[in-house]
Formats: sequence, C-alpha cells, structure tokens
Amino acid sequence: MSMILDVRELVPKDRHSKIFDTYNKLNPGESFILVNDHEPKPLLYQFQAEHDGEFDWWPLEQGPQAWRVSVVKRETPDPDRTITEYFQTDHRRLDGIYERFQSAVHANRWDEAAADFREFSLGLKRHIRVEEEILFPVFEDKTGMHDAGPTFVMKMEHKEIQSLLDKILGSTDGHDAAGVSNGSSSLISILMDHNMKEEHILYPESDAFLSDSERKDVVKRSQAA
Repeated sequence: MSMILDVRELVPKDRHSKIFDTYNKLNPGESFILVNDHEPKPLLYQFQAEHDGEFDWWPLEQGPQAWRVSVVKRETPDPDRTITEYFQTDHRRLDGIYERFQSAVHANRWDEAAADFREFSLGLKRHIRVEEEILFPVFEDKTGMHDAGPTFVMKMEHKEIQSLLDKILGSTDGHDAAGVSNGSSSLISILMDHNMKEEHILYPESDAFLSDSERKDVVKRSQAA
C-alpha cells in the first residue's frame, strides 16, 4: 500500500521540497500517492529533468477538487527505457487496479468498487489517448500505414473498450452485479487480445525503428499527457 502525501495544506513554496524529500527516501520499487489541489505539471517536468528514467508517474484522479498521482521509484533506472517497457508497465499497473475492483465487487463493497473502477477507467482511457495522440502518429509516419495496419484496427478496438468502460461504471454505480459481470467478460476478452497485439507487434516494432532520442521523447510526452 503506497503512502499518501497530501500537500494541499502546505504553503506552495514548501511543496516541491517536501515531495522530493519523500521521493528520495523511497527504496527502489516503492511509491507514494501525491494529492494536490491543482494539476502538478511543473512538478513532473522537474522530475523529468532531475530524475530522468528513474521514476514512473501515473495520474489516478484529475480534479476538480483533487489531483492524485502515483509516483514510483523504478527498480531499474534507465533514461533510455523502451516504449515496450513503458507501456507494458502501465498494462500491468492497470491489471492490478482491475483485480482490486473485481475483489471489491465479489465482496459487495460497492463504494470501494466504484472508486477502484473510476481509477481504472481514468488510467485506461488515458493510456488509449496517449497511444492515439502520441505513439500511433509516430508509428504511422514511420511505416506509412495511416489508414490500414495495426493502428487502424486498434483504434476501432479502443472505441469498443471505452464504451464498455462506461457501461461497467454505470453497472457498478447501480450495484448491478450481473451487469458488471457481463461487461467485465466482454472487456477482458477484448483486452487480452488487444494488449497482446500491442506488446508483441506495435511496441517492439516502434522500438525497432525509433532512435534513442525519439523513444525518449515519446516516453516523456506520454508521462505529461
């Protein structure tokens, strides 16, 4: 369980020093959840400048009352991390949140399930947006496959995935176990095949034809999206 660092009561001039002090005390593989009263983009850019390749940055909630971000000290720092490693890490993170959601549903802890699913849905929709706005255009420009090929198929699947996310959230808010079960079965079926295609085709091929600087740019822009 990650510790929570809520800096909303701190005066602004003290926030960054407190956040970096907390990060520096983490052991590799540990994390904390930052809670702020605004989107902490300047903080992210400072992390990228001072801890390049050493951390992960995963938004959990994006306003309007609070912004929550999971800040992770990576077990193996690497400023030249691959696209495959970055996006696979997010897949595994999302899998963990979804498992929490399913456990809460099975135990009829509906408020907890709803909170977990909102976190999962935000993360997966962000993952999709990052792929479509950052990674896919780079892949398409390099391959010339703008209206066909793997990204064309994946965009169609993304629409179906996002529709299912909205349906499952509605069922969760309505404490509809049958609706959650049916939606989850469809979602897992699509995601298993979809993620496999990304992890075995799209990500490795992107790593293969991008330079080190181009891969680094994709990861940095993805973190800030």
